[in-house]
Amino acid sequence: MAAAIGITFVTLMGLGVPIAFVMGCAALAGILLSPDGIDLLPALPQQLFNTLNAFPFLTIPLFILAGTIIAEGGVAERLMRLATLTVGRGRGGLGSAIVFSALFFHGISGSSSADTAAIAKVTLPSLRRQNYPLPFSTALLAAAGATSTLIPPSTDLILIGVVANMSIAGLFAAGLIPAIVNATGLAILIVLTSRRRGYGNAAEPFAWKPALWAFLDAIPGLFMIVIILGGILGGVFTPTEASAVAVVYGMFLTLVIYRTLTIARFVKMIRETVEISGMVLLVIAMSALLSYTLTLNQIPAALAEQLDSISGNKYVFLALVQLVFFAISMVMDTVPALLVLMPILTPMAIARGIEPIHFGILVETNVALALAHPPAGNCLFTACAVAKVPIERVIRPLMPLMAVLIVTMMIITYVEGFSMFLPRLLNLTN
Repeated sequence: MAAAIGITFVTLMGLGVPIAFVMGCAALAGILLSPDGIDLLPALPQQLFNTLNAFPFLTIPLFILAGTIIAEGGVAERLMRLATLTVGRGRGGLGSAIVFSALFFHGISGSSSADTAAIAKVTLPSLRRQNYPLPFSTALLAAAGATSTLIPPSTDLILIGVVANMSIAGLFAAGLIPAIVNATGLAILIVLTSRRRGYGNAAEPFAWKPALWAFLDAIPGLFMIVIILGGILGGVFTPTEASAVAVVYGMFLTLVIYRTLTIARFVKMIRETVEISGMVLLVIAMSALLSYTLTLNQIPAALAEQLDSISGNKYVFLALVQLVFFAISMVMDTVPALLVLMPILTPMAIARGIEPIHFGILVETNVALALAHPPAGNCLFTACAVAKVPIERVIRPLMPLMAVLIVTMMIITYVEGFSMFLPRLLNLTN
């Protein structure tokens, strides 16, 4: 049975069928080949409904809409102007400023791809003026956008929380320090590379007045981060309620404060939100069917038994988990892998004494890596599309950045304190 599901999955993937339909067809093949499979077909619609009938999933379209509103409202441009005038000076200053600006912007947008696209459009002209080569600039933007996925609100963390029964607020808190660890590693490499190769302005005097005006102009956008994170981590509202608050504040910001939102833009935002949310929720629904089929045929139990025989030690288990997710990300998007594997692997991690929130974050660091590396990295494709540069030219400058993210991923994997300090401090553990 497992062979039939696997063959169907791999064959359709090879034919270029969208991943949602690949999972749906593989699930259907497994059901039809099961004993009394025809009798199980009426249960499939109920499985779809039960999966999507989860209140936390409402955060997905709402955060997507909030991020789209903010991206179109010029917040990214204001954040980057502030970063450029303050820390974005000297050799490598602009490059490292972009990395940390991506973290701030993701705290508003919630989408790594939107984050990468918005910041790339704003910063590429400045990078060119400061003699950063286009391939290096594109690699930098892809890595910065990818590592920001650990910053809440993150769709991946919401999915992990729902499917693995973890505290979403706890995951949001746990992702902050690992994101800073990733960003610091990238920034150090960018500064060292820039100094060695002469990228950036060698010496540019700091000007108080432009920096102050840039800060004042960016305050309304920065305050949105305070509202979202402060509200969630402070227990004022749930992540779902925070997503609704983010939409309302984003509308107020772009309509009243910045006055950049038009009716035509708003219609476009609604259309993009519906399209993106539909794709994400369809993948979630189809992965639920595949999980149902796998469970029906006791495949997760068999996989768990095999892993138990290989990796009784928790440190070996964690290494295997990271290898599995890295291998999967080479051939497909990691969202289906999260939806199918996290319910299987999380109980195994807990049985080995691993904190579930820490386990969710260490897997998410692998997802962040996958967003930037070829052949399936969404942030890499986005950065290349905006910069209009072939992926082949970006691979070489991207490799050192990926090496840094691999090192920081393993540090975060084996040093639990990076993930668990804030959740324990704020009493957000499961």
